Amino acid sequence: GLDDYSELANIQDLQGLLEGPQYTRWRTFRENEDSKYTGLLVTRFLARSPYDPEENPIKSFNYKENVHASHNHLLWANSSYTFCTRLTESFAKYRWCGNIIGPKSGGTVKDLPTYLYENFGTIQSKIPTEVLITDRREYELAEAGFITLTLRRDSNNAAFFSANSPLKPKLFQNTPEGKEAETNYRLGTQLPYIFLISRLAHYLKVLQREEIGSWKERSDIENGLNEWIRQYISDQENPPSEVRSRRPFRAAQVKVSDIPGEPGWYKIGLSVRPHFKYMGGNFELSLVGKLDKE
Repeated sequence: GLDDYSELANIQDLQGLLEGPQYTRWRTFRENEDSKYTGLLVTRFLARSPYDPEENPIKSFNYKENVHASHNHLLWANSSYTFCTRLTESFAKYRWCGNIIGPKSGGTVKDLPTYLYENFGTIQSKIPTEVLITDRREYELAEAGFITLTLRRDSNNAAFFSANSPLKPKLFQNTPEGKEAETNYRLGTQLPYIFLISRLAHYLKVLQREEIGSWKERSDIENGLNEWIRQYISDQENPPSEVRSRRPFRAAQVKVSDIPGEPGWYKIGLSVRPHFKYMGGNFELSLVGKLDKE
């Protein structure tokens, strides 16, 4: 393991390290389906510049913060706070948490604090993300189930380029159907898509509570749910980003069926096709749940 994130660059084989016996419990966790509802962020960010009477003064008293002795004397914060700002901004704008990754798609964290210091007669800058994550290392960490805040070069802005959950993607048969299922499963482990499908699942539960007793037949429930979900569908090949953000699905369908042996419940199947494409192809997300008839 690591004692400090500054040692992250020294790891030559991240995948091999995580396959070691000391990470058995981590691998077991990644096999658990419920792990897709978690997000683990690595590295930290500079929460504020050091207090200084001239550069970053405090109005109430005169104070110069001594941070020269150790890197850890700076105020580093968990990058989960910056990730939450992406979630809340996306939800405030579009009522969805899908626009949270990519520099131009809601994943940028702007104007991080900077710290300038003198070293051997020259002015140097401490990067606000603590360590510089390369594109390759970001990909390796994402494949291992972690989320990283990556600094944009020559700026004090950073971005989340991916948001994978810890759930390990599964391999399917080497057939067209198997590869399609593999793609759907892999994307179902990524938080932007999990937030979309979970938002729908949450609202379906709200509808069940609000409409309890008013829907009598299976067809009434199915028609009502399909009519409701149409407001989030835009059947266009390349809709504008504003439309895509508010209507994130190209297609969606709800199917309601009886459950044999359980007369008090309906089975509800939800299938949605987001506007996003993976490796140039469409994909589908699905969810299965139960609705109380009474």
